[in-house]
This record gives sequence, structure tokens and C-alpha cells, in this order.
Amino acid sequence: MILSEQTFIELAGKQEVLDAKIKAANNVADLPLRRIELYYRIELAECLNELKGDFKHWSNKPMRRAEFIEELVDALHFYLSYVYHMAESYDAQDDMPGYYQEEYRYLEEGYRFYVDVLLDDEERCLKETTKHEIAISIITDMNLYNSFAKLLYLAESYGIKEQDIIDTYKRKNLS
Repeated sequence: MILSEQTFIELAGKQEVLDAKIKAANNVADLPLRRIELYYRIELAECLNELKGDFKHWSNKPMRRAEFIEELVDALHFYLSYVYHMAESYDAQDDMPGYYQEEYRYLEEGYRFYVDVLLDDEERCLKETTKHEIAISIITDMNLYNSFAKLLYLAESYGIKEQDIIDTYKRKNLS
């Protein structure tokens, strides 16, 4: 999977700090999970929009790689925010690294399940699954964890590397 456990845990910890700053700066005491999920889905749609001709039958424009990564990182921002706020709702703040480790395992399981389903289908193999079909699966999946796992798979299929995500996350969220 494109994100290592170490990177996931590090970024989740940084996201926790960033969320606190953003909430304080905007005088937000409580942020419902449903709103965070909405924000994730908005960024997800913006991310998929950057696929251009690979996603839109009416466009011949090439994927905009840098913009795709930027929007992927925006989706990651809200995914990690969702994970952190879930921890708050479960009162798991005493062991956040352990909680993030567990959340990474859920993400990894979703990723592996998705890839295994594609690989095991007798009528199609992974290489025959179009990026368009993957994008539909990502945006229609009501499970946030599975949606993000599929998004990581899609990013990986475009050659996006973990370092691309780390560099963009740092530039966008820690400057």
C-alpha cells in the first residue's frame, strides 16, 4: 500500500495538532463526524476531477498529476481528521499512537480486500479494471475507510509515491 504504517501514524499525529489550530482559529468547539465526512467527499470529488480524460468521457485532457496529488492530500487531511475525531468519540486519547495503528490496520485491510476482489474475479483481472470503474467504486462507497483505501490504490496505479504525499502534505498543512 502506498502509505506505510509509520507515515500514517506520523501524519495522523500532525493532523491532530493542525485540527486543534484550525478549530481554535475559527472558534469551533465541536465538529460532527458527518461534516468531516462531507468535507472528505468534497475533496475526493475534486481529486477524481483531476483525472480529466481518464475519468470524463467528454474530455481528452491528460490527468493533472500535481493537482491530483494536492487534492489527494486534501482528502487525506479530512480522512485523518475523521480518524482523530472518531478517537475522541471513543475516548481513545490515552493511547493515540495505538489507536492510529489500529486505524491503519483497518485501512490496510480495506486496501487488500479491494485488490484481492479485483485479482480473484475470474471474468476480469486487475489490469482490465479501468480507472473509470475504480473511480466509481471510490466515490460510491459509503464506507469512508474503504473509499480512502481505494483512492490510495488509484493513486498508486498512477505512479504516485508515498514521498509525493508526504511532501505535499507538509507543504500544504505545515507551512
